[in-house]
Amino acid sequence: MVADDHPLVRSGVRATLSQSEEIKVIAEAHDFAEAVEMLRKIKPDILLLDVEMPGGKAENLILTARELQPDIKILILTSHAEAATIRALMKAKISGYLLKDEAPEHLLQAVRVLGSGATWFSHGVMEKMMHSTDAEDDLVALSPRERQILRLLAQAKDNATIADELSLAEQTVRNHVSTLYSKLGVSSRVEAIVWVRERNLFEAE
Repeated sequence: MVADDHPLVRSGVRATLSQSEEIKVIAEAHDFAEAVEMLRKIKPDILLLDVEMPGGKAENLILTARELQPDIKILILTSHAEAATIRALMKAKISGYLLKDEAPEHLLQAVRVLGSGATWFSHGVMEKMMHSTDAEDDLVALSPRERQILRLLAQAKDNATIADELSLAEQTVRNHVSTLYSKLGVSSRVEAIVWVRERNLFEAE
């Protein structure tokens, strides 16, 4: 089953997999709700899943798929290669991760490998994981503006100073700081500064 919101991608995947007599695409879905409906009806052996499915998170769809069919194999097919995204999906117990810019024969090989009970991760994905750090993963979860504010906050600057430096309203900075606390799992400026220093962030900057 192919779950992707782009018709051209679904068509390309179907065309590629049709080259193999042992592989059959039995269902397609363009959003979260349709994917769940198809999973309930069809029970595919392998789910090819895009990370950005309209209507819900990929992690939730993976959980739903495994609840409906515990032995299903899930192959992520995406253009996203951020370490944090890869790590989060690996924690969700996917069976493979393939990038959309790879050669079509890699898709065929990946599906065959998953069908045999093994896992498949693109070379580029494994390289990314080998060279990433937890600190980098933590920062990926922040927006560019949140990262700017965190860097200034780590320099012990107050909200008014940060607002002046970034040409923002002080209330806007307060809102961003509150969001940062939630994302970092801290409850004060001191804890946020300690969080940054423990990870040696922004040193190169």
